[in-house]
Amino acid sequence: MKTLAAFLTSFAALPVLAGGPVLVTHVKGVINSGTAQYLGRAISLASEKSSPLLVIVLDTPGGVLQSTREIVQKMNASRVPVGVYVSPSGASATSAGTIVAMSAHYAGMAPGTNIGAAHPVGGQGEDIKGTMNEKAVNDTVAFLKAQAVQHGRNADWAEKAIRKSESLPADEAVKNGAVDFLASDLEAFILKVVEHGEKKGAKVEAAGIRFEEVRPTVGERLLSFLGDPNISYLLMVLGGLGIYVEITSPGVVLPGVLGAIALILSFISFSTLPVNYGAVALLTLGLVLFVLEAFVASYGALTLGGIVSIVLGATFLLDPSTGDLSLSLTLVVPTVLAMGLVTAFIGYSVLRSRRQARYGGLDTFAGLSAKVESIDDSGHSGKCIFKGELWDFELATSSNAEKTSVRVGDSVRVTGRTGFRLEVSKG
Repeated sequence: MKTLAAFLTSFAALPVLAGGPVLVTHVKGVINSGTAQYLGRAISLASEKSSPLLVIVLDTPGGVLQSTREIVQKMNASRVPVGVYVSPSGASATSAGTIVAMSAHYAGMAPGTNIGAAHPVGGQGEDIKGTMNEKAVNDTVAFLKAQAVQHGRNADWAEKAIRKSESLPADEAVKNGAVDFLASDLEAFILKVVEHGEKKGAKVEAAGIRFEEVRPTVGERLLSFLGDPNISYLLMVLGGLGIYVEITSPGVVLPGVLGAIALILSFISFSTLPVNYGAVALLTLGLVLFVLEAFVASYGALTLGGIVSIVLGATFLLDPSTGDLSLSLTLVVPTVLAMGLVTAFIGYSVLRSRRQARYGGLDTFAGLSAKVESIDDSGHSGKCIFKGELWDFELATSSNAEKTSVRVGDSVRVTGRTGFRLEVSKG
């Protein structure tokens, strides 16, 4: 967009609706609760400033239906007309974006843009099956058709955009009545708004125009960032990993602090998304199983259970009837496998170090006692209980080996070790 000074110059004699500055907002990316909060604030600000028009420059692949409904309700209740401009060239008003565009007082598109493909999909981008699909489709169709009728747009095409995922390029969208006009840039969009308003009998007058861009606050940006389910999932996994590192290596502190912050942010993010809380429970269980791997010798069973639990949780995380957001499998699978490998390695290292500490080091077995559990026919080797664990043993070589044979229950003294076999002597 041009600088404010350039706008003031180029619009000096432009006929517009009388009033304060025209407010301009930009929505790029997924529509979520952060977007709804941002646009709601802009609509209130437009009313406070007696703005003649609020412009939403839109480029979105879709988003959360509940947030979209909230935006539409605020647009309909706005005392200031709201114009949606799908721009720049190459942008789209897909899925939830279609609803926002067709619910505006004025809707325009830049050449090279498109609108439509609003059929609801599942959490992994797949088609929804059965009754859930029928419920999601019928509800969205009724919602969009009501908005299209209210704003004088093509309700029949609105239904096709949802039921058949039809999509139109900008010029065809105008011909089909999905939007009002084409506009090559924001200046042209304003002129078209004025022309369209005159056709509807709106009062217009020549006046200088002032533009004011409404930028999202830090909180709104953060909320939009957290509104991406892939970010929510990644934060939860990284948070769990940080807590795991802190538990297995007490005193490191930083991983635990960062992990706790990431987990809290992930739960804040989940609260803004249409999530299945049973799936969140599966994700949490997976993290717990990973942590337990460091304390229980499960030989990888707990890690495997954690991987399965997290993958299932990711699969069922999003409610498909409330939006078209999805988790990327290219993120889920590598992340889970990497976390499984990391936790398995850390768990193995922790158990090994604890075992070494328990025995006072690998080279200090000598002089400790063990109890014979079983012996072979020679009476010189077998199994013994050492420090509560079962070890192989062999009597130390001596000139009178026959006389120093042992029996079950005898106490023996460790004299050395070769691998996992203890060398012992009687007594």
